Amino acid sequence: EVETAKEENRRELKLTGASVAKRITDNAGCLDEAIYGLASLNLLDVNDTPLQVISPRLGALTHLQSLLLFRNKIAEIPAAIGTLGELKVLDLSGNQLTGLPAEFGQLRSLTTLNLSFNQLKTVELTQLAHLSVCNLSGNQLEEVPEFYVGEVHHLTEVILEKNLITELPEALTRHQILKTLNVADNRIEQVPKYVSKCVKLKEINLKGNPLKDKRLLKLVDQCRSKQVLDYVEKNGYQAPKGAKAPKKDPPSEASQEANEPAATAPEEEPTPEQAVEEAQLKIVIRKVTPNTPKVSFTAEARTIRPHALFCIVRNFPVADLKKFLQLQNSLHDVECARREVATIATHDLAKVKGTGLRYHAAPPEEISLTTLGNATKVTAAKYYADLRQHAEQVRKDKKRNTYSGVHKFIALLENQALFAYLSDEEKVISLPPLTNCDETKITDATRDLLLEVTSDVDHRHCVRVMNALLHRMLLMDVEPITPAPNGQNASTVVAGKSKKSKSSLKAKAARYNRSMTLEVEQVELYDTVAGRLHSVFPGKGDVVGDEEKGIVVEMASS
Repeated sequence: EVETAKEENRRELKLTGASVAKRITDNAGCLDEAIYGLASLNLLDVNDTPLQVISPRLGALTHLQSLLLFRNKIAEIPAAIGTLGELKVLDLSGNQLTGLPAEFGQLRSLTTLNLSFNQLKTVELTQLAHLSVCNLSGNQLEEVPEFYVGEVHHLTEVILEKNLITELPEALTRHQILKTLNVADNRIEQVPKYVSKCVKLKEINLKGNPLKDKRLLKLVDQCRSKQVLDYVEKNGYQAPKGAKAPKKDPPSEASQEANEPAATAPEEEPTPEQAVEEAQLKIVIRKVTPNTPKVSFTAEARTIRPHALFCIVRNFPVADLKKFLQLQNSLHDVECARREVATIATHDLAKVKGTGLRYHAAPPEEISLTTLGNATKVTAAKYYADLRQHAEQVRKDKKRNTYSGVHKFIALLENQALFAYLSDEEKVISLPPLTNCDETKITDATRDLLLEVTSDVDHRHCVRVMNALLHRMLLMDVEPITPAPNGQNASTVVAGKSKKSKSSLKAKAARYNRSMTLEVEQVELYDTVAGRLHSVFPGKGDVVGDEEKGIVVEMASS
């Protein structure tokens, strides 16, 4: 590819796939040095490879506008990146970065930055004057980073999911055209009133944070950004006058109880019965039965998308279908890294025909299915071609050389001769990572679900994502109980006084308004090549509890 690009004076170069990975491995984790001589390049895309080292010669590619190096093994970026003055789009997601060079701030033309799923603890972004979209999900940030503030505003979208952030700084209000703020799955307990001063803010995601305000927590779980912002404007947290700014180091338990700030909005206190009785959240693993579907795993599927897990959830009425679908979309965005490391599929088990399922791979022209939202069958080739056409139209409509989520999504199957799919005894029911079939889609009448997680990256991603899915399903219809005053949520209430129980001295798990049990049934996966059982999921230790959330897992005896 490199020689061809040089001969044809190409403006774009994309390198991915097994052959590219082998060449990089043979070259000690480095790119072919000839790449750095392609001075005309506008776009360089190297993804899903064992690439570890970026040469300082990167600085010679001064015409680069898009640099896409996602899902590699890069641990360090050379200082020479600062010479890429025309760079607008930079994607380094899914690498092993722990820091950025000081010269990073010289990327003054950068508009879109994706550093998600690295190991960053701090980032310096205050010099990136044109930054519009910033994704820092899945790192180790303890604070919201500071962004450039000038006379002209550019910042519109900030994604900080799955970090260690504890508070939202007032500096965010300086970004007057900020439209999206995603801080889900952090450690934020209070949402300050000044957040409502971001007048253009339309979407705010606070899910998965230990919010103290019970009413706000309910609005957040219902995914209603407007109602959340309206509530924060009226009832958001305000520090008491004269209160000192909180220290970064967490205070002792005693000082927390003594100095707990009063909530600005009155909240319902838990009843004595709630204070005494602890609701239980439990995942029960049940063994395979004669009626449990079995999945055959073919050699073709193993070469294309080799990691797959299946299980069944019994007696789970989907009372709020919209909430369930939003749950799945959220997991796809965060846990699955926008489907780049894994894909989830959920099926109504009653609509799956027979007990013999097949996980296979075939040329896309030979695969037919009725995709979600459609009534007629199409080939996988036609469906994929339509997605590509849509992605290209999106690119043209934006009138700029951006690397959109749509492009990244369909690129997962680019140049693949075979597509993986799951079928029952009558039809194809899943085409990962693209779509499910319409016939087995979840409805509000669904009671038993077949869950599917597949990956072309690593088996561990499948296990992690399936755990996250089961936990989120368990928590769907329960509500956290607001702690009693002065942190007495683990106390026994007697005659208006509180007496701490022994359990209150331990780490306090979350408490809920009701008990909930998720019944999970194992599914067997058979290796058609070896002619034997490949695995059973979930086995012992596959699904784990969460002490902080109060989730326990047990294997049923029968």
